[in-house]
Amino acid sequence: MYKDPDGKRKDAYIICLLIDGVTVGHSCCAIFNCHIPLSNNRHQFCPTHRPVQENLRSVIGCDNPIVKGRRTCSIKEHQDVEDVYDLHGQSRFQLQERLDHTCVSHPDDALANDVDSSELIDPTNAEEEFELDDQVTAVTKKKKRVRAQFGCHRTFCQELLVAPYGLISYRTTYYGAEGVASVAALIRHTYVHDEDLKPAHIFYNNNCHLAKHVKGDAYFQDIGLSVDVFHFHCKHSEKDTFCQENCNPAVFPELKGEGGKGWFFNLSITEQTNAWFGGYHSICWEMLVDKFNFFLGEMIIRCNRGTLQKLAEGGQTPCYWPCM
Repeated sequence: MYKDPDGKRKDAYIICLLIDGVTVGHSCCAIFNCHIPLSNNRHQFCPTHRPVQENLRSVIGCDNPIVKGRRTCSIKEHQDVEDVYDLHGQSRFQLQERLDHTCVSHPDDALANDVDSSELIDPTNAEEEFELDDQVTAVTKKKKRVRAQFGCHRTFCQELLVAPYGLISYRTTYYGAEGVASVAALIRHTYVHDEDLKPAHIFYNNNCHLAKHVKGDAYFQDIGLSVDVFHFHCKHSEKDTFCQENCNPAVFPELKGEGGKGWFFNLSITEQTNAWFGGYHSICWEMLVDKFNFFLGEMIIRCNRGTLQKLAEGGQTPCYWPCM
């Protein structure tokens, strides 16, 4: 409950929400942003695209027909790229990569473990660039590069909506990218049946672009779109006037702590939650989409139960308020 010390504003409940993405994903169709599940992790394409795409070459920009028994055409350089890819999948490379994946921290319980999100990037099956050592052009004196993709894609990230006291309100999968249009649609979808519970403030590290995207949209008119303190200081330019005037949390007095010192809400909760959530990265690595969603949904439910119990033991009982 916010009470204006100057008495100029009415007392009001302030609901706050934080949004962030964490790179935990599953295999998906190699066609960009295709949501159709794979029938097998070894497949490059979903059942819909597979009949059309499986006979096409894997080197990007090559229009030559593929050679029987290979995924490239008859050009020697393209076949060499495929041979390098196949060699990379053999035991000594594969075992080392599996060891690296295993070394990413695993959650022992609902408590957060420290994980650098940069460790969670899924390199396998991504579009790769190969350097051909014996191909040096006379004009540029640069090695020729060939881009190819032989495996499936992996989903871009899991987008989490987290309350400041640690409860995970919603999770969704982004397949292609974490764009501001997708985040705006996510907010609408989450509160489509509960607009009375629509938050008064949403923190997101790219809110300056989100605010521009939804400018003039009546749905977002009464929502404050701020950037958390860490990202605001480190990743947002002081020369960006729009960001400084609209996304600076200091603009909103209801977010400040008692006496204007500190912050009333925990604005770092998404980073703490991502550290815990990222521990499931290697566990989910080989899961298909149905098992992936069931497993992570169950883990979030258990985490939320533990968070509620911890808050109740501390004399704090977060709950839904009746509509006013």
